[in-house]
Amino acid sequence: MNQIISRIVAIVAGFFGLVYLAPALTRNLLPLLPQALAIKLYYLTPRSFESPMQALVQMAFGAVLLVFAYRQWRNPTRGTASYTCREEGGSLRFEVTPATAPISWPVTIFALGFAAATVGGGMWIFGAIFVAIVALLLLVDQRGHPAANPSSFQLDANGISYNGWQLCWDEIQHLVIRNKFSGNTEIVYDANRGIPTGRLLGLAAKKKLAAVAYRIEVESAGKVHVLAAGLDATTAQAIAAEISAKRETRS
Repeated sequence: MNQIISRIVAIVAGFFGLVYLAPALTRNLLPLLPQALAIKLYYLTPRSFESPMQALVQMAFGAVLLVFAYRQWRNPTRGTASYTCREEGGSLRFEVTPATAPISWPVTIFALGFAAATVGGGMWIFGAIFVAIVALLLLVDQRGHPAANPSSFQLDANGISYNGWQLCWDEIQHLVIRNKFSGNTEIVYDANRGIPTGRLLGLAAKKKLAAVAYRIEVESAGKVHVLAAGLDATTAQAIAAEISAKRETRS
């Protein structure tokens, strides 16, 4: 079901991305085209952007939607993380796939609406601001770079190997599961004023993000190494348990 929804979202985003990108790109390319063709295309493209900056902002908006559509199509939404473990010549190799970062759709749709309303006309600076907000909401993983990409590491009798690092068991001080978004938040309700909608949306988004923001860290020789990130609690605990079991039974 998640895959079907992701594909539908990708198609819609891709369609609107082309709607915004193609006319703006065409208008910017007019000086490079033959005069007869350029005149015809000029009258076919919208009059909503007359300045080069307005066209660039509209192109940027279309590009953001197309990149988001590509990501959604290629990597359908995963509500939970997953991992595989296999033996390789006396060692265990873990391949970890993080959960997809949730998107706060009420906030994103609000920003999309303002971006769509401003990139097509008015002052281009406002359009640029809202396009930047949309790009931040749709394209940037708030959990950090490690959580946005699959990871792998290897366990053997000597220690942990990952990304060119070799961490010896005897040098490992701590194996921890951390989540910087999981702090408790107190809500004080005022019967006369209620709770601001913006705050409720922010708390809901933080709660959804925290559910898939667990990471497994190893502290060794005064340095923190992130073995896997973007995990749900169950997956993080399972991986940590397997690492601890291997550490205890090494020989």
